[in-house]
Amino acid sequence: MNVTREAILSTAAAHDLTRLKQELEKRFGSAVRPLHATEEQRPGFRTGVRALDQLLPAGVPRGALSLWTGEETSGRTAAVRALVEAATRETLAALVDATRTLDPAAWCGPHGHSAPGLWVARPPTPEQVMEGAWVAEALLRTGAFGLVVLDGPAPDATEAHRLRALARETDTALLVSTPDAQPGWKADVRLEFRRGGQGTGLGTGGRYRRGAGVRLARGTGARTGERMVELVHRPNSLLDTAPWTADRRAAARRRA
Repeated sequence: MNVTREAILSTAAAHDLTRLKQELEKRFGSAVRPLHATEEQRPGFRTGVRALDQLLPAGVPRGALSLWTGEETSGRTAAVRALVEAATRETLAALVDATRTLDPAAWCGPHGHSAPGLWVARPPTPEQVMEGAWVAEALLRTGAFGLVVLDGPAPDATEAHRLRALARETDTALLVSTPDAQPGWKADVRLEFRRGGQGTGLGTGGRYRRGAGVRLARGTGARTGERMVELVHRPNSLLDTAPWTADRRAAARRRA
């Protein structure tokens, strides 16, 4: 029987790997084990907005960085709010309001409190706006949150790379919501929001409806689809004289 040198080396390597596995298991227990499909492919988070969920049939992905961009009144913040509201029904979520511009009244429920599964982090002063990426990193490192949203200026490319790696390591859905991203940025999924016309006014249940255009792009920036999305604003009180509830503070919008 002829035994080649390659076969001998292959057998020796197999023995070495077996011995290594045994040594690891002595120290760490079942240290080396295969992953099952259920562990590798957990579904992402859906927004509850039909057209958005059609663009993202697998949801906002876990273990990945999603980038949502869009100018003021493009519908981006309303879409983020829909995502957060839906995600907190199944996981612990964290929202970093780096610019201190999100309107608490719009994000809280009828009793004036946010959902039990939502943490909101806001810097104490406007001068600390660029510390949002640091806060998001600290939240990701805990591994306790299924969804982390960073709303504010986009971190630089180096920070984004580190945040993306942490999202993968902790299997967290990380969303950066920002007016625009700097060149050199790499995200797993991008959504680009644009204004889609005036609102259609109050509808059933006192909801204010308006359209927005949303383009889907992958990490390279290549656009792969576009849909018109109807976003819904729900006033806190139907007795409010305002026809709809803003997602951001009026004073902050005037400054922008």
